[in-house]
Amino acid sequence: RERGRREPWWIRRKQPLAVRSASCTGPSEMDSIDDFFKITERGSTIGTELRAGLTSFLTLSYILLVNPKVMGEAGIPPEDVVSGTCISCCIATIIVGLFGNLPFVMAPGLGLSAYFTYGLVIREDPTTAVSWKKGLAFVGISGVAMVLLSITFLVEKSMKRVPNHIKLGTIIGIGMLLACIGFESSGLVVKGQIADLFNASAWPIWLSLGGLILIGTLSHYNVKGGILVGVTTCAIVFWSVDNSWPAQVFAMPQLAESFMKMDFSDFSPAIGIPAVLTFLLVALFDCSGCLVGLSMKAGLISNVGESVPGGTWALVASGVGTILASCTGCSPMIIAVECTSGILDGGRTGLCALTAAFLFAVSLFFAPLFSAIPTVASAPVLVLIGSMMMREVGQIEWAETKVALPSFLTISLMPLSHSISNGVWFGLGSSIMFGLTTHKAWSKLMPGDNEVEQNSHHSFRVMTPTGAQQGSNQQQAQQGFRPAIFSGSRGGISSVSASLNRGFEEDIVRPLMRDDGV
Repeated sequence: RERGRREPWWIRRKQPLAVRSASCTGPSEMDSIDDFFKITERGSTIGTELRAGLTSFLTLSYILLVNPKVMGEAGIPPEDVVSGTCISCCIATIIVGLFGNLPFVMAPGLGLSAYFTYGLVIREDPTTAVSWKKGLAFVGISGVAMVLLSITFLVEKSMKRVPNHIKLGTIIGIGMLLACIGFESSGLVVKGQIADLFNASAWPIWLSLGGLILIGTLSHYNVKGGILVGVTTCAIVFWSVDNSWPAQVFAMPQLAESFMKMDFSDFSPAIGIPAVLTFLLVALFDCSGCLVGLSMKAGLISNVGESVPGGTWALVASGVGTILASCTGCSPMIIAVECTSGILDGGRTGLCALTAAFLFAVSLFFAPLFSAIPTVASAPVLVLIGSMMMREVGQIEWAETKVALPSFLTISLMPLSHSISNGVWFGLGSSIMFGLTTHKAWSKLMPGDNEVEQNSHHSFRVMTPTGAQQGSNQQQAQQGFRPAIFSGSRGGISSVSASLNRGFEEDIVRPLMRDDGV
């Protein structure tokens, strides 16, 4: 049936009311929304997109509970942080959904929030610490740089020059740093030692550990909004035992103490340049990785070599959101990996992102409730996220020393020094030094993780059924086995291994083979 065609009355009477109304009125607003966001073209529906946006928000809503606690340690009022987080997330996510037509949600990076508080403002050496107002200025500068790199298409070129193992090591190191902050916030770890768990004042620690078990169990069963349920449960128990219920739940947004408070005076290059570059590089690592990974999961691209449709707008949204964050007292915006839940729930278009943006706007009026969440309730989330970010460990080639050592420095120095920048710069510096000491050309100072040594003669192989081989082993290759245990080895061990190989085939393998060679 052609869209908008009026059916005869005897056909319309047999149709449901909704179908009869649509056929009489012609193309509706729903059709316009479908065409604008290409919902049907991407294999989704409007209802699915709305549900996926709600799922993404529920999965990510813990950021409104945790980020004020982390940023509040730097001296920014928690209510202002809640308002700034909602505004920045809302505007940045609208840019992604409306202009990029992508199902991604933008949110503050907790690793960057931790670096802002514990790497810039709160330091053991007071001479190198900065005020939170000056820290917001560094955030704003990094946001401007992000926008410029995005619109000039320099992000892709610059990211290609950074080794993959450094990118992966940065993600893992941030996860370990978040876990350390979570342990310290819960009171479990005090100055590098486990706290006394068996005294009357240790019940908040046990509450935090119980919350970690609850959140982990809900995440195991893929319960939507499980993190929010765990944090809320811990908060209610804490308020009940401590008798410290929130005095107010609803209030008008306020940014009086943090709006446009950036301090650009007395810019110190020794502190400012590393801080800006750290914010910029970590945001680029996160956004670039999430952009490709989530796009593949959503079916927008089929391999990592393809360009993501509308991907530039996601990077622009990160930069614009970071600028807004600096103006409202928040940390830099990145693509939230938690929106994977919405993609798995069917989100494929920007309508999913706009739904989440609307919910962030509504949350703007509940700042007193979010800021009253106790630290022991939000600490388990940091530990859980740290464990999730450890998944990237398996992608690093630990057998390669020139890959393993820079990766290890990047990972270990972040939690040990409570600084993301220390890990990034030591990792990059050691990777460059290995490029020099291994006599690589200047154009290949930072080789990719998949490069294979051409002159290696220590290739240990297992005799398993394979395809055809090259060289003098064609006869054995036709029999379906690799010819040598030590391939390409020097000295007389080749003949010994060849004889052992033949004996192994004749005595053990041949009796197990069928007539068809299996």
